[in-house]
Amino acid sequence: MEKWGAGIYLLGQYHRYQTGLWLLKHQDEAAILEMPPYFKSEVPPYKLCKTLCEDYNLKIKYFLCSHAHGDHFWQKTYDEIKKNFPQAKIYLQNGFKKRIKNKARTKFFEDEQRLYLANEPLILIHAPKHSPTDTMVAFRGTMFTGDWELNTIRSVHDGKKYAVPMETRLQSVQKMETFEERYNYNIHRVFSVHANDRRENVNFTELMADTKNNRQLW
Repeated sequence: MEKWGAGIYLLGQYHRYQTGLWLLKHQDEAAILEMPPYFKSEVPPYKLCKTLCEDYNLKIKYFLCSHAHGDHFWQKTYDEIKKNFPQAKIYLQNGFKKRIKNKARTKFFEDEQRLYLANEPLILIHAPKHSPTDTMVAFRGTMFTGDWELNTIRSVHDGKKYAVPMETRLQSVQKMETFEERYNYNIHRVFSVHANDRRENVNFTELMADTKNNRQLW
């Protein structure tokens, strides 16, 4: 368990694309971000979460996912979570519905969803750029940006039929550009869920404004 910030821990990285499994906690309440596939040689996410609860006396209140791509959401992981954590709520963006076979006990939201961990806000924002289901997650001054390509409006999916339309991307970036003002909330850290982009002491509003620029990808 690797600490990335107050109440934010990287529990592990899974499968071919090393998708992060994240713990967000405040006092004794927690949320888990991502439901990735895993190799047989890897400890299944649900087992890691059960051990975590027992060792640290944590109550997992929510399970979340940044978007519906196959390296972040896997039906088997989802099913195992539902079976082993019957009291936890799963919150997913509406676009996940077509990926899920059994929707019972899953809450779906369209635009924004405010949750709480022991009175600490946990905010989910639908902002499609990399994928139609992109969900930004704000917690304790940190914004998890999923697989968003930052500092450019472009996407790795440009030229493909499933790419998010440019107009929608611009709307999403503009929406995130006003996040701090709308919520009276300061974001000072930005993490990708793959743990391959870690930014501290950022000006989030300026970062979002810069992401509207049409620059070549890295």
